[in-house]
Amino acid sequence: MKTTKRVIGKQFGPEPHQFDPYEGMADKEFETEVLAALDAAKQRQKAISIKLPEALLERTRLEAKRRGVPYQTLIKILLERSLDRLGAT
Repeated sequence: MKTTKRVIGKQFGPEPHQFDPYEGMADKEFETEVLAALDAAKQRQKAISIKLPEALLERTRLEAKRRGVPYQTLIKILLERSLDRLGAT
């Protein structure tokens, strides 16, 4: 039997797991999420290296600039919130 995962938000890439978890969120709501993530970011961190398509990195940088947050912070926020929505522990 084939199962399907519930997707929350607008898909933004060719893969089923690429969706915008902030679709429909007001800027104020997003800012609240960012502030909460910044508090969480004060936890112990480990540097990693990751390869991203240039276009995806540029889109991320532009969105981070538009929202007034560092792009690496935005990447951490998106990753954490996406895992939360998928139910990953």
